[in-house]
Amino acid sequence: MALPTHFRFDDPPIHQHVAAPLPTTAAVDAERLRLARLTARGIGMPIAGTLFWLVVAAFVRELPLRSALFWSFCATGAVFPVGVVITRWFGGDLFAKSPSLTPLAMLMNGMQLMYWPIIVLVWSLAPAWVPYAMATLFGTHFLGYAWLYRSRGYAVLSLGVSVVLTAAVLIARDPLLTTVPLLAAAVYAVAVAFLVREWRDAR
Repeated sequence: MALPTHFRFDDPPIHQHVAAPLPTTAAVDAERLRLARLTARGIGMPIAGTLFWLVVAAFVRELPLRSALFWSFCATGAVFPVGVVITRWFGGDLFAKSPSLTPLAMLMNGMQLMYWPIIVLVWSLAPAWVPYAMATLFGTHFLGYAWLYRSRGYAVLSLGVSVVLTAAVLIARDPLLTTVPLLAAAVYAVAVAFLVREWRDAR
């Protein structure tokens, strides 16, 4: 069995592969493409995420720290429904099912629940670092969607948030409480631009 020489998030169409793929590989690739079209690559979620980080930026600038974080935690509950609505505007359905890939997507979403103990711990010990912890942790779960939706946009989002925010706080030697949410929103916005282009190309 021939192994790929490199990994791409935006896999080329199946007929462009040098070696004919195994039937299972071809079926998975076809299902990934079908799901990406049905869901409009879940484009509403990064847009909702951009709005969320702008709201967090306002909270940490205008409210006492503990209050800002409390309301930021509450605001996370609005991200999914807002993302569902925005995705529908783009003609996608986040509830579209795939017998083979929906369980994987559910696992990737479930990963976010595992982040909350870390966030609560940071909130208890070093609350000024909570926006950085939330952004980097929640950003990582989008990396799986880079593969699932054959999307460079999600790769930019996941890797960009971690790299940009970590570089910023290391250079500043500070949690950058008011700056981190704005940087996160900026990276999300860049990723959304990639996703909009991918969505247009797929129409």
